[in-house]
Amino acid sequence: MAQKLDMAPLTRANDQPAASTSTSPPPSSSSAPAFDSTSTPTSAPKKARKPRIVLEGTTDEILARNNKAAEPRFVDKLFSTAGKQWNQFYKHHAATPFFKDRHWTLREWPQLAALGNAAAGHDADELGDSTSGSRAKGKGKAVLEVGCGTGAFIYPLLEQYPSARFVAFDFAKKAVELTLSNANHDPVHCHIFQHDLTAPRAVLDGKLAQPPPEFGEPVLEFDFVSAVFVLSALDPAKQAKAMQTLVSLLAPGGSLLFRDYALHDAAQLRFHSLPSASYAANPSLLSDSLPLYRRGDNTLTYFFTADDVRTLVDGAVEAVNAERRSEGRNVVVLEGGVEVVEREMQNRAEQWGCTRRFVHGSWRRVR
Repeated sequence: MAQKLDMAPLTRANDQPAASTSTSPPPSSSSAPAFDSTSTPTSAPKKARKPRIVLEGTTDEILARNNKAAEPRFVDKLFSTAGKQWNQFYKHHAATPFFKDRHWTLREWPQLAALGNAAAGHDADELGDSTSGSRAKGKGKAVLEVGCGTGAFIYPLLEQYPSARFVAFDFAKKAVELTLSNANHDPVHCHIFQHDLTAPRAVLDGKLAQPPPEFGEPVLEFDFVSAVFVLSALDPAKQAKAMQTLVSLLAPGGSLLFRDYALHDAAQLRFHSLPSASYAANPSLLSDSLPLYRRGDNTLTYFFTADDVRTLVDGAVEAVNAERRSEGRNVVVLEGGVEVVEREMQNRAEQWGCTRRFVHGSWRRVR
């Protein structure tokens, strides 16, 4: 369920200005100019902009505001209708410039350059794993994007590395339709389908085993597995099982690429800065103990610490290895790590800025 970053206009008191990254015009005045019926206007009056939300105070002070959690019954309904909400999300934004290709992935994960290597399977052969035959010989390296959204991750990579093979799925049916309708879609190199990451692994295996005829042999393990802004959209109770699935999909030598929202990100602080009267009936905060929220469109988002993600990955490796030991197979060993990164977003023209915080990590299966 990948989506564009929440770039809502925010500013923090005492922020220092940085170079502008936007060419947006300055905000219009709070009221439209008077209209003279005897004259011919050159353009329609501009609609007044909504006031900017200012994040004043320390992080603790901001989080102490508007911190009443929604009723459990309301939260349960949000979980049960998540598919509907995400479909509406993609339908609403399909005809707008909302979705943008992720050209930043190679900068953030330089290891993706390995997609330019001629043949797949050499890592598996070097590590002596018998599952290397699950990938077609002579084909490019295989990438799985979980929560593909509109294909913003895979298509820029396919353009740069045309020999690579891409498998992708999303929870939302509309997202899959948009990915398949992309002008860059090529069934020779792409296997795209709808799937719920929290479903049993056997369900996913069945779908992986049925690629389009042009795709050739199915891919069951991957050189790269990406989960970008995916786990934050899940029920927290299902995040551990989802991470287990991600780890289990790595081929020997394969890398897990992870990025999601971090605790105290500007988007989280914004929820606590909205007028409490607007959320008196059904607050944005969905838990008294977890940083789980609903957006205005009723999609959900969670904010992680680096330790949260580290614990999820370590637990997933333990669960995967318990199954492999019971089957008499070699255990999985991952090397890598996760950290919180910050990005300063500024717009001098509109006089706003904010600090975005993300948990960013990668792990390589070394055995």
